[in-house]
Amino acid sequence: MSMIGSRILKRAVLIAGMLALALPAAAQPKEGVLAKVKREGVLKVCYAQVTPDSYKDPRNGQWTGVFVDLVNELANWMKVKVEPVEVQFGTAPLSLNRGDCDLFGASLLYNAPRALEINFVRPFAAKGINGIVSKEKAGRFKKIEDLNDPSVTIAVQAGSRDHEVSQRIFPKAKLLALQSQTDLAVFDSVRRGDADIAFANGITIRWWTKVQGNEWAVPAFDADFSTQQNGWAIRYGDSDWKDFLDSFAAWIVANNKAAELYDSYLSRTSLFDTKK
Repeated sequence: MSMIGSRILKRAVLIAGMLALALPAAAQPKEGVLAKVKREGVLKVCYAQVTPDSYKDPRNGQWTGVFVDLVNELANWMKVKVEPVEVQFGTAPLSLNRGDCDLFGASLLYNAPRALEINFVRPFAAKGINGIVSKEKAGRFKKIEDLNDPSVTIAVQAGSRDHEVSQRIFPKAKLLALQSQTDLAVFDSVRRGDADIAFANGITIRWWTKVQGNEWAVPAFDADFSTQQNGWAIRYGDSDWKDFLDSFAAWIVANNKAAELYDSYLSRTSLFDTKK
């Protein structure tokens, strides 16, 4: 090789080395959530309070519920620790996308606006909406369409599935969107007379109206409406984490785990007792 050729080759090697060193950090492979959780031994989980899926026991502040049990089952299998992060339903997409947590582990019901922002894991179950009314007003609403009236006030938990559905299918009704920590707290608006009806999951309402002390209220309808699938959610852009969680969700469905846990919790006289 000539002296000129040798110089050109050396210069090319030098330039290639400099370019490799100059590659920005963003060009390097980004660690996914699954790898991060395995390395750190911690799974950060966002929870919002909704019964009977994820709620705090007022006696000790511990998270409990159907979906909390399922998260703990997952963590036990992975041999990692759960680090709970409390959020509101209205801020769940923001909390996930800015990295406050790596999994929304409460029961998140599907709707298209949410799915535009966060990635739903394979669902475990499905829930419909119902409402509670005072016994004095039982039978006032004969059909769902009766709610779409300017004289009707509907109470919902702000940011919840019930909030989105009410805005979409009852645009004429007056909507009372409450910044409450729990779904059950909105029922007080009906007791006080601030609202004609308060929405929540149908299974929750049928349990709650049978609990001692709540005899003043009854379910508004015999059948639920606007049924939507429920499950967990994550950020978009992490296929390994999504595939891993989808496989775990398939195991839950195959073994009827969610249905068994719902039956167990909703057969109790109090959600804060372990005895049925």
